[in-house]
Amino acid sequence: MRYSEHSTGNYMAKIVYAVAGEGFGHSSRSHLIGKRLIDAGHDVIFAGSNKSLEYLRLYFGNRVKEVFGLTFAYEHGKISPFSTVTKNLSRIIYADRLNHRLFKDHIEPFAPDLVITDFEPFCAWWAIRNKVPFISIDHEHFLTHCKLDRIEGQFLTHLNAAVVARTYYFWAKAYIVINFFDVPVKSANTYLLPPVVRPMLTQYQSSNGGHILIYSTTGQDEGKLLDTLGKFKDQRFIVYGFGEAREIGNCTLKERSTEGFLADLAACRGVIASAGFSLISECLYFKKKMLLLPVAGQYEQIVNTHYAQKLGLGVGAAEVDEESLSAFFAELEKPMPEDKRILWSSNEKFFESLKPIFEKLPVPIHL
Repeated sequence: MRYSEHSTGNYMAKIVYAVAGEGFGHSSRSHLIGKRLIDAGHDVIFAGSNKSLEYLRLYFGNRVKEVFGLTFAYEHGKISPFSTVTKNLSRIIYADRLNHRLFKDHIEPFAPDLVITDFEPFCAWWAIRNKVPFISIDHEHFLTHCKLDRIEGQFLTHLNAAVVARTYYFWAKAYIVINFFDVPVKSANTYLLPPVVRPMLTQYQSSNGGHILIYSTTGQDEGKLLDTLGKFKDQRFIVYGFGEAREIGNCTLKERSTEGFLADLAACRGVIASAGFSLISECLYFKKKMLLLPVAGQYEQIVNTHYAQKLGLGVGAAEVDEESLSAFFAELEKPMPEDKRILWSSNEKFFESLKPIFEKLPVPIHL
C-alpha cells in the first residue's frame, strides 16, 4: 500500500488527474474536483493539454504537467472525421516524445495510487499498462454507458461517437457520468451524477432582466444573425462571440468577459447557444430556458438537444431564424419544468454522491 496515513486518521493518496484539452467543461470540472481532493489532504498532480493545460496552470502552477492532446478539425462549422484523424496523426512523433517525458519524468517517480481521467486517454492507458487503478469522470461516456433514446437519422453520427468513447479507454474501476437528465445505466460500475458548475457562479443571483443572451456558435454568420434578430424589434439581445463591443439596433455586442457573461447569464430571460454540456449546466443552475443549436456531426450535442426539448428545458434548431426564434419565445412563456428526470446542477449534491463511490475504490479516497 503506497498511500500514507493523514493526520485525521484517513489516508493521503497520490493521484494523477488527467484532463482533456478540448472544450472548457473538462477544465472547470477538474479544477473543482481537484481542489477538493487537495483540500482533503491528497497529493495531486494534473496532466493537461491545450485549453486544460493553460487553464489549470493558472490555479495549480507546477502541479500541472503537459500531456499530448487530441484535437478536432472543423470544416464548414462541423467536425471533419478525416481531417481530425490526419491532423492528429501528423503529430504522432511529437506526441510520443511528449508523453514519454511525462511518464518517465513525472508520473512514474510520483508513483500514483490512482489515476482520474476526464476523457484523457493517454494517462488511462498508462494506468492500464502499469496496473494502477483508474476511474473516469466525464460527460461523454453517457453515450456508451447509459441507455439513451434512439434519435432518427443519426445512426452513423451515433456510431462514430460511440466508437470514439469506447476506444478512448476501458477497464476503469468506475465510470462517473455527469449528466443533466436521469436515464438507466448499463453496468454496476457506472454512476450518474448531477452537473457541477464553477464556484464563481454562486456570486450571482438569478433574475429576469428581459434580455436574450446569445453565445455565437461555430460557423455563425454575424451579418445574417444580426439581420434576423433585428426583425424582432420588441426583443433585446446581448451577443457574445464576435470579439467586439458595439450597439446595432436591438442588439448589444460585447467583448469576451467571464464576469460580464455570467452577470448577463444570471439576469437573462433565455439563452441561445450551441448544445455544449458546460453552458447547459450553467443554464440549469440559473433556471434559464435555451434555444440550442447543436454543432453538426457532434452526436453528444444532438443528444443534449433532444433531451432538453423532451424535458421542457428549451427548443432545438439547426440555426437562428425567424421560425426557431418564434418557437423559442413561445417556449419562454411556459414555466420551468419540474420533471423528476432533470438532474439540476448542484455542486453539493455532486460531492455528496461522489463520497461513497470514492470510498469503495481499491484505494479508498476521502473527501
